[in-house]
Amino acid sequence: MSKPHDILQKFWGFEEFRSLQLEIIESVLKGQDTLAILPTGGGKSICFQVPALIKEGICIVVSPLIALMKDQVDALNSKGIKALCATSEFDAKQIDAIFDRAIYDKEIKFLYLSPERLKTDLAKARIAQMNVSLLAVDEAHCISEWGYDFRPSYLEIAEIKHLIPSTPTIALTASATPLVVKDIQEKLLFKKENLFQKSFKRDNLSYYIDWDEDKLGKIERIAKKQKGSGIVYMRSRKGTERISRELKKRGLSIDYYHAGLDNEVRSEKQQRWMSRESQIIAATNAFGMGIDKPDVRFVIHVDIPDTLENYYQECGRGGRDGNKAFAVSVLGKKDISNYIEKSVQSFPSKDEIKRVYEAMSSFLRLAIGSGKDETFVLDIETMCKNYNLDIRQVILSLKFVEREGYILFNESSDYFSSVIFKASYEQVYNFRTSQHRLSWLVDALLRSYSRLFDETSSISEWTLAKRTKWSKDNVIKGLEWLHNSEYIIYNKASNLPKITFTCERLDKKNLSFSDAHYKLRKEVTQNKSEAMLHYVQSEAKCRSRMLLEYFGELDAENCGMCDYCLKQL
Repeated sequence: MSKPHDILQKFWGFEEFRSLQLEIIESVLKGQDTLAILPTGGGKSICFQVPALIKEGICIVVSPLIALMKDQVDALNSKGIKALCATSEFDAKQIDAIFDRAIYDKEIKFLYLSPERLKTDLAKARIAQMNVSLLAVDEAHCISEWGYDFRPSYLEIAEIKHLIPSTPTIALTASATPLVVKDIQEKLLFKKENLFQKSFKRDNLSYYIDWDEDKLGKIERIAKKQKGSGIVYMRSRKGTERISRELKKRGLSIDYYHAGLDNEVRSEKQQRWMSRESQIIAATNAFGMGIDKPDVRFVIHVDIPDTLENYYQECGRGGRDGNKAFAVSVLGKKDISNYIEKSVQSFPSKDEIKRVYEAMSSFLRLAIGSGKDETFVLDIETMCKNYNLDIRQVILSLKFVEREGYILFNESSDYFSSVIFKASYEQVYNFRTSQHRLSWLVDALLRSYSRLFDETSSISEWTLAKRTKWSKDNVIKGLEWLHNSEYIIYNKASNLPKITFTCERLDKKNLSFSDAHYKLRKEVTQNKSEAMLHYVQSEAKCRSRMLLEYFGELDAENCGMCDYCLKQL
């Protein structure tokens, strides 16, 4: 049997593990259910990838984030480690082919699945046929109703555990309160409690709450003083564009990023920031997941985040190189009243939940009694405009309707388009050698991407446009024609979530909800809003201590470098 250090050296080129990684790996290798809480950037993936490479069989990885799944699969394959992912972008035939490979190709070590995929009878039947060495649950806080990002689809994981009772589970998250820690282990049916938790303390990160109505001026002064890369977080998409525009006028190198942008535009903006072509990125919370940029010197919030968990994770993107970094909230008097107003309205009433369900069904043109097992792309923003709905209340309503079992709500986006050939080699060869106007596009596909006859591959319409010297729109039209003509299966990238109706669409008067579930979700939402508000308003305690106590570290000392501590000097 290989040793963890041998695997680390062979595939990652590192000599030593980071703090707690080896202890977590050894716990998994002993066959113990293990909960690992490591801060953002703490190297969580190595904690399940290393033991999975040592053990015989395949590791199933459950993750809610399609883009991160694809990134990890690509990274593993680039190291010569065979990995697959089965996400919502694939049809039933493709998924079945992926499961076949996971069962019969003994060289495949990792299968990444979205939690929604686990609910299907196909997934359960196929997983029961696999030699599963390890079940890895990423973003494990999503399984807890006490958590800040509860996803009902995560509750399906317990059903999978019954199919593989002797397989150990490793659950991973960057942040969890003591209540969530306990709940994760109970929901994942741990044989006994087994927690490895790195302190939430960041010795190189200074937290500041700065009350300043001139937010642009404050951002400008921080950016010019710190020099290094920075992130400015805010709620509004238009706000990111406005701040970017105004700070450019002041001579700063800044770009903006939000979920409303085309996938490839977002990718280009992110890459420019990563390579320091842009010093600052003004972004909504759509930015940051999976990004590990070491030299971020400042993270600025100009709005109050929804929860302390969100705040901690976003601040934690600063100073990953171990050097000094600053997390500054630049707030004005109106921010408090705006946050209170949003918090009061944040959890929808039962009537509002039913109204959202009815609006969604009408928006999707779904008649009462139809839609069972059908999946739809849902343009939430357009729906909200058409039906005069608040987007946050819509998302909370859909999550609650999912919790009650009426729908599956998949928030993950398909960030990249994908293609696999459906036609045979001979059919494709004949098409390429014909004089058809799209033969050039087929040729460009084959020259740009390998194994398109064997597996679905992520593609870039921009790359194909450059190779064919066509416009991107014409490339998309060409791919759609090839798809409709059954030469390829083409899944176009989408920013939009998907809704699957697990039962036929009901009249809203026939929707029934659990009073206990409703009361719990409302209580959790309100408690987290109150904790966030208390944090920004407090002038009586060290910021770092407040965060640490929130996450259960009750013996924390003052940091000596936040706004509170500096006033005590």
